Amino acid sequence: MGGSAVPRIRRPKRAASLRHVIHKPHNAPAHVRNWHGRAENPGQFASVVDRPGRLFAIESENCMRRTGCFCAALFLLVAASSRAAALERSDVVFMYQADARTYSEYGATVVAWGGTPRPETLEAAKGLRFFGSVGMVTEFSRYYDRFPTNYTEGLCRDIDGQPVKVPWLTDHQHRGIPYWWCCSQQPIFRQYLRERVEETMKAGAHGLHIDDHLGTAGGLWLGICFCDRCVEGFKAHLKSLPPQRIKELGVEEPAAFNFREQVRQWIKADKTGNRKPQQHPLWPEWTVWQYRAAASFMEELHALANQIAQRHVPMGANAGLLWAGHLSDYKALDLFSAETDHHASARRFSDLPVFAYRLAEAVDRPYAATASGGDWAFVKENNSHRLVQGWIALAYASGQLFMAPHRQWCYTPEKGTHWYTGPTDVYAPLYRFVREHADLFDGHETVSDIAVVLPHRAYMRTPNQCQELCAKLAAANLSFRILLAGDDIVDLRLRAEDISREKVLLVVDRSALLDTDRKLLEAHSKDRVVVTDVDHAISATQPAVRVQSPAPVRILPRARAGEAVVHVLNYDYDAASDTVRELSSVRLKIDQVKLGISPQCTVSWVPFGGREQQLKIEDGHVVLPKLNLWGILVLKSRI
Repeated sequence: MGGSAVPRIRRPKRAASLRHVIHKPHNAPAHVRNWHGRAENPGQFASVVDRPGRLFAIESENCMRRTGCFCAALFLLVAASSRAAALERSDVVFMYQADARTYSEYGATVVAWGGTPRPETLEAAKGLRFFGSVGMVTEFSRYYDRFPTNYTEGLCRDIDGQPVKVPWLTDHQHRGIPYWWCCSQQPIFRQYLRERVEETMKAGAHGLHIDDHLGTAGGLWLGICFCDRCVEGFKAHLKSLPPQRIKELGVEEPAAFNFREQVRQWIKADKTGNRKPQQHPLWPEWTVWQYRAAASFMEELHALANQIAQRHVPMGANAGLLWAGHLSDYKALDLFSAETDHHASARRFSDLPVFAYRLAEAVDRPYAATASGGDWAFVKENNSHRLVQGWIALAYASGQLFMAPHRQWCYTPEKGTHWYTGPTDVYAPLYRFVREHADLFDGHETVSDIAVVLPHRAYMRTPNQCQELCAKLAAANLSFRILLAGDDIVDLRLRAEDISREKVLLVVDRSALLDTDRKLLEAHSKDRVVVTDVDHAISATQPAVRVQSPAPVRILPRARAGEAVVHVLNYDYDAASDTVRELSSVRLKIDQVKLGISPQCTVSWVPFGGREQQLKIEDGHVVLPKLNLWGILVLKSRI
């Protein structure tokens, strides 16, 4: 829910969190993506107290007084620059709580959106990592019961000063009161959220998940929030800007600036009556401030959890990266555990989730996905269970995860909230396959044929275009990674070593790059093939693995030192029968050098639902005996 884009209606749920720390072997090929937990700049956590505009001065001062040992908690965060892996690529993640038998049937290792831990739920999940969850939008009833006489102080306000309903909870009420969107800038609601974090950690949670982690900023697409607190916060943000920037914005007196009144007068002056707050010339700067404020508060909540637990608490959020803006607080997170559009109503496998998986990889965070409420409603209505099997396979083949579809929230405007219970006999075998072959997932990194240089500014402006561009690469079976360039919202810069390891660079909107990133790109891409459109990128790229198949398949190569795995997904899905048609004689042409594999190697085929077979490779060619949903070709260099 970023910028002015209106997301597909969806509802948040329960929690997870984590940090993936995997080190690239020293002798792995240079083009293999090094997804390890880079030691973060200690200054990243200072934003709670010293980054101008992240939290205006009054809130920062009060925050320090309230939390007491807050600085100590920050120190613990910074000191934890090298953390043990919190989520492995072969983990089996449950969204919600289940019983011990169900966990066992799936081979569960993590409970992500676990709610408030209770003794009986922790006992059922014994041996699993349990993440308690706190919701910034879905907990209105609990918030009301905590502050029944003054709950209105914490509500978001539109430009007319009216509260705003949560669009995907319009069928919910508490004591006759609608589920209002609460403002994460308001002290009373912040107090509620801090108390919930404290309650969750003291109840025995291993990790913490924040649902609707953007808080107020998540409602920017609705034209909120114009409460007094947000208006004052934006004024402080403007005052902190350099004089030249203030002049560029056309603000004459920042100390006296009232954005709410400015927008009201601007709307009033329009005789057509069509103007919306999101169209105001200052809305982009307002957006920057709201996202920064959201990130600062998330950093505070993470520090609070660490303080209570006296350790690093892995924290994640329902940050669906197909919705622009959800990367704004990535430095406060260890994991994305998120609803992700899979476009089930199209009745075919979608490549768009790969974009989210590669964005997460670009910021060194693992991504545990689920589908959207609309997707699950379609699956339930049409019994499209094997469509979901393809979603699961795609996530794991991409080096990410898909949460077990044991119990899923569904939403349509007509039916409102309802639930889908996934059949264990259909889904559990896929997860057991992953657990039984964990060595083919853990420690392997993306082998990239091409890198997409993506300015975050460009993604915020044209998210659909960026997603579709990468989906075309995936459909052409070009394995790609994303080099994300930050902006005023996302604190990230391009790195010379990432640019230099790629032979082909697809640059999305060079004008959207910051000057430092633009100069770095120019300096380190002189001997690289640099293209600006996807068709040219496809024709200019020589993939490590080529495929000949009678029907659509997807190829996703991954590697570690001395071993490469090539995930082969069958995209020949028949919606009418909810089946994937079996394919035979699928042929692969493999460039062993690009995969980091010696000419002398062993080759085996590990199919889901079948027996492992030894295959021959002749002049780089391998013929697969048959392909149902998913199989893994394993190449190992001979010692």
